[in-house]
Amino acid sequence: MAEKKYNEIQYLDRNESQYGPSPKCYEYLKHATIDDLSWYSRDFAKGVKSSLSKRIANDFNIDERQVILSYGSEDLLKQIIHYYLDRKEKILIPKEAWWYYKKVAYEVGGFNVEYPMYIGEKDGLKTYMYDVDRMIEIYTRERPRIVLIASPNNPTGNRIPKEELRRFLDACRGAIVMIDEAYWGFGSTENDYVKEYIDEFPNLVICRTFSKYYALAGARIGFAFAGKNLEELINFSVRYLGYNKMSEKLGEIALDDSEYYERVTKLMQEDKEYFYKEFNAMEGFTAYKSYANFMLVDMPQHIRKDLDKYLKERNLLIKFLNEEAFKTETRITLGTREQNYHLMECIKDFLTGK
Repeated sequence: MAEKKYNEIQYLDRNESQYGPSPKCYEYLKHATIDDLSWYSRDFAKGVKSSLSKRIANDFNIDERQVILSYGSEDLLKQIIHYYLDRKEKILIPKEAWWYYKKVAYEVGGFNVEYPMYIGEKDGLKTYMYDVDRMIEIYTRERPRIVLIASPNNPTGNRIPKEELRRFLDACRGAIVMIDEAYWGFGSTENDYVKEYIDEFPNLVICRTFSKYYALAGARIGFAFAGKNLEELINFSVRYLGYNKMSEKLGEIALDDSEYYERVTKLMQEDKEYFYKEFNAMEGFTAYKSYANFMLVDMPQHIRKDLDKYLKERNLLIKFLNEEAFKTETRITLGTREQNYHLMECIKDFLTGK
């Protein structure tokens, strides 16, 4: 029985890290200098946008100009759509996706065209899947200016296999394609396709962030790889006075501490397996396979309101979705092991009336 009650709210509803970034990030912050806080970057004089973009370009063997820095991946999304989408033009987005995808086109007078996913099975678990044939069919009919794919996708947690992604990219070369990889790292740290796809598809933008896997959401720094046809976007994103120097340094430190992040991700994966087992054993519950730091759980609709209240009384917040595509689902951010097990105990206590 879960007798413990947290004194402070446990935020398991916004896909933030409860483990935090590499401890080396905290050490750096303890010794910040006048150079970090009071002086502009001098990297522009060296012929690069920043030390971080240079580092990323070297890691991926990509021209540094094709690495875009931003204020998180949300900023990248806004830059791409606000720059390229004109009034009454279309953007193709997943129906079962982050609500903000459906809003941003309207900020510039554009229109959304949605493609659906379907529910299949993988590794003995239910999972959402991209229907690439259907996506190509809708693209061919609608001819959108921009196409958006999220992999892994929020809130479903699924990803698109790189072979299927290539097939789709090949079919929509006439559009600007943005792949939102904000949740990269939790299901796979594979990178070998990035340069290959950026070189092959010049209208492609692959967007990432330090907010999720690297646990630096508060530092607000993201980056993207841009194809060679997107020179206007590259120029638009450049900041002559530089970016946030402390955020850049935190990003570089995080990139250097792969051992820490691999250890945290292993703990999260073990806890996902625990959640799969526990939720799928409960009548009326379905936990979907996830490649992210969260999982989507379907549950009986009639318990949602009371369960939400019950958990909030115990300072536990999870995301009860209430959108067109999600009426009975809840998205649960993976917390620490203690938080995850306590959450499950509380849900079981609620269901048994304890």
